[in-house]
Amino acid sequence: MASETTESTGPATRGRFYTEDTQFIVFQAENVLHRVPRFALVKHSEMFRDMFQLPQPGQADDGSESGVSSSVEGSSDENPIRIPECFTSFEFESLLEFIYPTGKSKTLSQEQLLAALKLAIYWQMDDVISNIEDYIARLELTPEEKLLLGKKYKIQKLLEEGFFYFISPVVYQPSLQDAENLGWDTIGQILLTRERLMTRLTAVSTSLIDL
Repeated sequence: MASETTESTGPATRGRFYTEDTQFIVFQAENVLHRVPRFALVKHSEMFRDMFQLPQPGQADDGSESGVSSSVEGSSDENPIRIPECFTSFEFESLLEFIYPTGKSKTLSQEQLLAALKLAIYWQMDDVISNIEDYIARLELTPEEKLLLGKKYKIQKLLEEGFFYFISPVVYQPSLQDAENLGWDTIGQILLTRERLMTRLTAVSTSLIDL
């Protein structure tokens, strides 16, 4: 997973998602500029849809252009839409790889998928979140990885698969290391659920014997 970014310093350079098309919008993530088409952002995010529908300097109230103004946020390298500093350029590029169809979009690594998911959650891209979760669920993950990622990103499928592994009394015995990795609250939930499950199974087996 990419580390948290620090404050940007030095002049911004043009990244691989920068294009000369003047109809595109300019973003800056860390010190990297990206000029990308609006269509996917508007399609997947209500936040961007609302942003781009607002009248901008140089536009009439009906949205028609009365002249291109460099004061419009995202209109130029000098006035880009700045990605919050808690997100990295790698995370932004990973999201772009996913939402703009390319040959690589469907072969993203686990690190890229999680990076893209982080920004998709921030921008409330519900359909993108669902699609990324589907790809993550197909990865070869350990039960602990499923549980940790499920908790962190609120992925229900991973939570269920990881949790059900740990409630098996035959397969799993909790350790102090598990408590440190998963958290004491999660260990408590696992043990409580397992106890309740075993009580119900014992009751069912007893009733079957009495038949």
